[in-house]
Amino acid sequence: MEALGQMTHVPVRPLVMARMAVQRLAEVLVLAFFPVIIPLAMVGYLVGTYHPFGMLFDFHVMWNAGRDVAHGHSPYPFVYPAPAAVLMAPLGALPWKIAVALWWIVSVLALMLALHLLGVDDWRCYGAVFASHATLWALEIGTISPLLVLAAAVAWRYRDRTQIVAGAIAFVIVTKLFLWPLAVWLIATKRFRTTVFTAVQSFVLLIGGWAVIGFAGFLTYPSHLGGIATKVEYDSFSVLALAKAVGISESGSRLVSLLVTVAALALIFLVARGRDGDQRAFVAAVGAALLISPIVWVHYFVLLYVPIAASRKRLTWLWLLPLGFWALPHAASNGSASQILIGLGITCAVLVGSAWSPRRPDSLPVPAAMIRA
Repeated sequence: MEALGQMTHVPVRPLVMARMAVQRLAEVLVLAFFPVIIPLAMVGYLVGTYHPFGMLFDFHVMWNAGRDVAHGHSPYPFVYPAPAAVLMAPLGALPWKIAVALWWIVSVLALMLALHLLGVDDWRCYGAVFASHATLWALEIGTISPLLVLAAAVAWRYRDRTQIVAGAIAFVIVTKLFLWPLAVWLIATKRFRTTVFTAVQSFVLLIGGWAVIGFAGFLTYPSHLGGIATKVEYDSFSVLALAKAVGISESGSRLVSLLVTVAALALIFLVARGRDGDQRAFVAAVGAALLISPIVWVHYFVLLYVPIAASRKRLTWLWLLPLGFWALPHAASNGSASQILIGLGITCAVLVGSAWSPRRPDSLPVPAAMIRA
């Protein structure tokens, strides 16, 4: 019987080794070489050999706003609140390509630092982030999303340090309004003192930012932002856009969005009272931000890596789910119900997976460890 047992083990070991070799090859190809596309695209643009349509569209808007502030002019009409324009003033004072290079460096470092702060030490996780279509769009069009990822990571990592978490959440609120549900997370987890500091810092940053530009556009900004939303909201990946894409009337779509808003905010409070309430409420708050916002572009989904990293420190299937965003051909849905469903479906799957606490080790096996076992 012992000999028979040895015989049955003989063909299994080569199969295991072969499977691990294939897994390792896939990891290297997808998670090591594929992310090289991003730096190659950056270098290609800087040397003048790569100029795709829409390249650095968002950054160009922000750089122009920063340049206006640096030269003492009003940045409006500008899509973001005044603090974002003031933030860009140092880069706006620089020549275009120098500013682009610095912005890309800051953006890449922000994403890497976010993962580091959340305790991620598996190189494959970093590769998964930079292989994502959401990350590629965030960097290619030069959005502020990587900085929002860092701020959200700081908020979770230092959630019990009042001034730090308040500053991080205030930053995301005054630069990109849609992340305001993170403040609801503070309330749901009874961080009332932190909530007050967040409100005070947000107020100071908003008033201070507008004071720098002489309050230009201060009174007209809400209507200006509403006008922008009206033009593009149905081309995004929001719940509102999905309702409209499946044939619901405009008023009906807004009602659906309102119901989802109420449900998403209620969920934050509900999960905060249960097991792992702090983490699950944080995940729900990030999800609420993406589900409530009337405008959601593909690069917004890079924020999903924060709840993933908060719950999984090594590579699992959860890290690979956002690679599904490659099924979306553009940064906008252009009103396609199928594309919106893909975007929101992946988002919900990531959120549920991040909120679920695994009962077994959460890392995919490293081939060497498997062989030793």
